[in-house]
Amino acid sequence: MTKCVVTLDIGGTSIHTAVVVDGIVQEKTMTTYPSLADRSKNIVIDHFTTIVNNQIQNFMESAHSAIPVLGVGIAFPGPSDYEKGVSYIKDLDKYESLYGVNLKEELYNSIVKDPFINRHISKDFSVYMENDATLFVLGEFKRKYKSKGVKKIAGFTLGTGIGSTFINDGLIVRGEYGIPKTGFIYNVPFKDATIDDYISKRGILKLASQHNLDSSQINVSDLANSARNGDNQAKVIFRDFGELLGEALYPFISSFEPEVIVFGGQISKSFKLFKYPFLQKLSLENIRVETSSSALYSTFIGADSLVI
Repeated sequence: MTKCVVTLDIGGTSIHTAVVVDGIVQEKTMTTYPSLADRSKNIVIDHFTTIVNNQIQNFMESAHSAIPVLGVGIAFPGPSDYEKGVSYIKDLDKYESLYGVNLKEELYNSIVKDPFINRHISKDFSVYMENDATLFVLGEFKRKYKSKGVKKIAGFTLGTGIGSTFINDGLIVRGEYGIPKTGFIYNVPFKDATIDDYISKRGILKLASQHNLDSSQINVSDLANSARNGDNQAKVIFRDFGELLGEALYPFISSFEPEVIVFGGQISKSFKLFKYPFLQKLSLENIRVETSSSALYSTFIGADSLVI
């Protein structure tokens, strides 16, 4: 039976979405919407429902067929209780109206009340939600590594914070190999704070401040461009970041022993600037280190597999 899933990658600024059919992303359905992350709960839920409606309509028109939709797979930022579907995001200027809300339940109820959607969903239709970094890494494993016989990968997203997921033979690892029970390392103590305080956008800006730069007047992308153009101060900042990244990840990489480490997220686009100091600090052999060139595709595949 053909399996059709609507996938949403929900960020603070944008929502990326696509229909996935039998594990294949339908490129014609790939669309981006504004997040409306600062709006009320009802507006946000209605917005998500409208996106699902639009995606089903667009797919049905382009495919010239009516395939029942099995579910909606959502990649959602944390902190959240993904099993229950409850968001606990606060003080991050995004989705604060969803704090304590059972997003899976509220969105399901909104979706099934939509007359058009209701005609095009299967009897087993449901809404599923998981951490955005987890679905990215799961998608990377399924798309690139599973067929090559790779069993253990560790994946990290580098952006406003650090996302982490460890995969062993297709299963998410939590509470083993020294990995926290949640599977996430962002709140693990590191130096005088947590890993997230150092391995993140604000961590890089903190390094910039230590080099007497006004962090309120720069962004990470501009700093990376300066480093690429030979600015020694910017190059040192990314060198220091690479060393901190290696130091922060070392305990988990050494205990889990992945065959591959894969990075995604905005900061990973500048990986060449901190790759060498990162590898030096990690000082482990026989591990491939890669950056994803198609993180969005992988997230869609991960969200699809969550439903399937």
